[in-house]
Amino acid sequence: MLKKVELLAPAGNMDALHAAVSAGADAVYLGSTSFSARAFAGNFDHEQMKEAIRYCHQRGVSVYVTMNTLLFEDELDRAMEEVDFLYHADADALLVQDLGLFQKVRICYPDFDLHCSTQMHIHNADGCRFMKREGAKRVVLARETPLQLIQECVSTGVDIEVFCYGASCISYSGQCLMSAEVKNRSGNRGMCAQMCRLRYTPLKDGKPQPCPDGDYVLSPKDINLIERVPDLIAAGVSSLKIEGRMKRPEYVYLAVKTFREAIDACYANQPYHLSAKRDQQLKLMFNRGFSEGHFAGASVEDRMSHYRPNHRGIEIGTVVQFQNGRVLVQLCQPLHQHDGLRIVNTPVDTGLTAVKIEKNGLLVNSAEAGDKVWLECHSKPVPKRGQKVLKTSSAELLDEIDREIADQPKRREATVSYQANVNEPLRLTAVLGGTSVSVVSEQALSAARNAPLTREKLEGSLAKTDTAPFTAVFDHSASVLGNVFIPVSMLNELRRNLYGKLVDALSVVHERGSMRSYHLEVSNPHAELWRILVSGGSEESANSDIRWLDENAVMPVVHENAVSAEKYGPGSVLSSAGDFCVSSGKTGYIAGMTMNLSNSAAIAFALCHGCSAVIFSSEVPELEIARSLDVFRSTYGFVPVTYRLVYGRRTLMYVKGGFMEASADALEDLEGRIYPLRQGPFLTKILAPEPYRSRNQYCYGSFIIFSGETASKQREVIKEAYEEVLGRV
Repeated sequence: MLKKVELLAPAGNMDALHAAVSAGADAVYLGSTSFSARAFAGNFDHEQMKEAIRYCHQRGVSVYVTMNTLLFEDELDRAMEEVDFLYHADADALLVQDLGLFQKVRICYPDFDLHCSTQMHIHNADGCRFMKREGAKRVVLARETPLQLIQECVSTGVDIEVFCYGASCISYSGQCLMSAEVKNRSGNRGMCAQMCRLRYTPLKDGKPQPCPDGDYVLSPKDINLIERVPDLIAAGVSSLKIEGRMKRPEYVYLAVKTFREAIDACYANQPYHLSAKRDQQLKLMFNRGFSEGHFAGASVEDRMSHYRPNHRGIEIGTVVQFQNGRVLVQLCQPLHQHDGLRIVNTPVDTGLTAVKIEKNGLLVNSAEAGDKVWLECHSKPVPKRGQKVLKTSSAELLDEIDREIADQPKRREATVSYQANVNEPLRLTAVLGGTSVSVVSEQALSAARNAPLTREKLEGSLAKTDTAPFTAVFDHSASVLGNVFIPVSMLNELRRNLYGKLVDALSVVHERGSMRSYHLEVSNPHAELWRILVSGGSEESANSDIRWLDENAVMPVVHENAVSAEKYGPGSVLSSAGDFCVSSGKTGYIAGMTMNLSNSAAIAFALCHGCSAVIFSSEVPELEIARSLDVFRSTYGFVPVTYRLVYGRRTLMYVKGGFMEASADALEDLEGRIYPLRQGPFLTKILAPEPYRSRNQYCYGSFIIFSGETASKQREVIKEAYEEVLGRV
């Protein structure tokens, strides 16, 4: 018996939520106006959130709320206030990135389901195993996870959620710092500037390398696993997730509808393949080209969209001529009035809308393949003969989907029964799922003098569910209809009361208690550790205050297989949540910078799981570090050993399997910044253009990263860092 898989849809606003539910989503994920990794989506304020949860629950749809950003110390209390609101608003689960928030919610709201966001960087079975042990209900796996590893993660027993459709990040989620580095917009804080969708020039020994496929070397295609639905269901995946909280409702509807059909076909033991028409419709909604990504080990060519980073649409024709603000197009696909178009041009594409279509000297509403049509085109750059014309939006398709959403039948059936006996009150009962409600009339029924009420008339009245989100079917085995007369007013009032009561009952899914107080015992490790941690470079100093971290002292940031507990003993640096499996039951480890620890609760989490020290996330400002340490001391009774990055090129992206065929050792962006590359057999690292520099006024020690500095530069940096931390002793 195949496990029932959930179809999870994005909802960036209320219209998209309605579209997702209409199309057959089992659950939706959405963000509040705070602490969401899609800060620029529409999102939901408190009143909208309550309305959304109530709307979905009435229709049997779960609601998961995203609070999947890193939190600074001054945000933790406000975040917990938001958690409290969502808990009592009856949200079904929270998606969380921050380990501090995770721990606080587990303690204060133990019956509130938590899902580990993909931003938490769970990319192996150890991560799943550890987070299940910590109380996570579900793990959203990294998009890079192949089928075999998905199966291994499922075997850990935690619910597994997999992205099945939509945009893909080129870097492992939670490990991308490029937007923060260049634009001061943190992807880990919900403000990604999509640096991967910009142009870059590959460099080799400082010289530009040719890019035959295009200049967008970091732009991946969109994921589409529609043909892999049976494999995902057979693997035991709990939820299939469609990306798109920034997308329009019609996109959400069509994607959900398509995956609903594929899932239902699988359970009916029937094959499902996209029709040519549906494939074209999906491409018209949005596509950068489709790929199965790392799920099945796609090649670089299959995964990447070097040609363009934006919506491709479908090709519908070729430019024949441009004259006086009009372009003549030879069509290979139909065109309708108000379709959105783009002509593939340089240095940028030329956009236009088919407001007027002229064919054979006449204005027409549409044209067919093979026709030549004139279109108004006042955009720059001017089109040139032979250039491709793409349709990027279809007015006809959008209208068709909007009608489908509006006309969608009610999804569920309530089973209704009645007890109508002479000299007894009329009793109506409705059952939907596990919810049952009944109403009873105030007056007893009288015997019919002439024509008694028939079953057809009674059920015809009860079938009027009006605006209730269900239809009525009748259980005759549980129903009794005697020789009675029922006043129409009584029947109408009782029917309205019955369905109103059922709607109210369906709206509330969980019995919520009250918040528990936050209490956590954290033992002081009494660690006498090094004042300086140095990664990279060459060890020249025998100073016992300096720890030189080689590759055998730092666990890999990306490792799909379990790491060796023998190799990485106490004193090693942990790099991701799964590494806590190695430190379990031991002490003396250091929680690394890539674990994204950014507040006192996150530090406490690390110290409770074998760490004696923590390297703060490099995204945490100095003032927030000071606040974190003050709150930690007042909460747990001691000051923890922490480190701050004071110098070094950060790794801005970790890219599985590379992103281009060209041989290069660096990338150059349009503003002349150069990003060194470190390429291994399975992983490419993109480094920052310049070393990160910061003072360290509050932490016990400093963290330094070297990546090719001269020996004299290394000595200078270490001396400065050492004098700074030693000056506070």
